Amino acid sequence: MQSSVNQWPVYMVEFKAGRTDFFYISEPGLAVTLGDLVIVEADRGKDLGKVIVEGIMNMQQLQMHQAQHADRIMDGHYLNRDIHPKRIYRLAQPNEVAMLVAKSQDENKSKAVCQTKIRQKQLPMEVVDAEYQWDRRKLTFYFVAERRIDFRELVRELFRIYKTRIWM
Repeated sequence: MQSSVNQWPVYMVEFKAGRTDFFYISEPGLAVTLGDLVIVEADRGKDLGKVIVEGIMNMQQLQMHQAQHADRIMDGHYLNRDIHPKRIYRLAQPNEVAMLVAKSQDENKSKAVCQTKIRQKQLPMEVVDAEYQWDRRKLTFYFVAERRIDFRELVRELFRIYKTRIWM
């Protein structure tokens, strides 16, 4: 396994639906502990997640953690591949934490709209969840299907509605 980890310690942060990733502290003096809600570097923006593992101090500890927690690392996503931790910018502010309820409601509405569009287009798939990136620059729809689906037109239609990046 190769690594581009330049800064230790590394923290594992969890997001909606158990999605996890590795992060390092970018601001000197910032104290982050287990259970803290943090604002982190995300796909072309920022996201909010919860610290679930703290203080991984070197590559050996990181590999040991991966082996012990393979069930929490979705689909072996980080096993046997390069690790590229992103930045923890800061602790989440109380007003940002309070916005989680509105974000969750918007995700539920988006999921329902997507499922309606899927039925209208008679696509053989089922949306199981929707997740906005914290800064709302990306909306991800999680789905199940028995075979490969061409959902390009669906993505274009969802983009016209939500005016943000759509991932499926």
